[in-house]
Amino acid sequence: MRKVTTIVMAGIVFLLTGCENQLPEDELVNNGQAFEMKQAEDDLQAGNFPMLDREKFIPLTELKDNVKELLGDNYWPEVDLTEEELAQKTGITEEMYVDFLAEKQVLDAHIDTMIIIQAKEAYVGAVEQALENYRSAIIEENRDHPQNLGKAMASRMETIDNYVCFVQLGADTTAVAGQGEDQLIAFCQEENERALYVLEQDILEQLRD
Repeated sequence: MRKVTTIVMAGIVFLLTGCENQLPEDELVNNGQAFEMKQAEDDLQAGNFPMLDREKFIPLTELKDNVKELLGDNYWPEVDLTEEELAQKTGITEEMYVDFLAEKQVLDAHIDTMIIIQAKEAYVGAVEQALENYRSAIIEENRDHPQNLGKAMASRMETIDNYVCFVQLGADTTAVAGQGEDQLIAFCQEENERALYVLEQDILEQLRD
């Protein structure tokens, strides 16, 4: 059984504790405090849900629509990536997944992105590694662009059964742009964690139905 990794609101942690919060660039930050504070200690396992139907087809557009409904005007990705573009940007190729959804902003200078990969069982780890490498590359590409760099460093990945979800959101960061990198990262982290919370709940619910 695959583990469901619960994503956390690290931004709240550093605001409350004053701890160092610049994230290591060689890891996807996928541990800590849950978006819903009452679930902060949860570390769900797919094995807790014996009725999961792993053969069930979940329309990925429905998952996206639920995220868009939650975030409203703060969901900026709007252009679908093709299979070729996904492979070029992330190294995730057709033989690695059953289905995928990947959206980005129109202009490459803007980096709000959401990727959902329904990975084949044998390739879940490879997909996770590819997205980790993709995140590291985005960080390096935006060293000279502070607002984009904050979004990249706040990006999140969560694996729910064989669905690997990557979010790099934050939309308009103007309100926190002058408050420093830490505040910018925390702002984007909160948007990412909200999105991942919805994705996790939707995927598990549909797999159980």
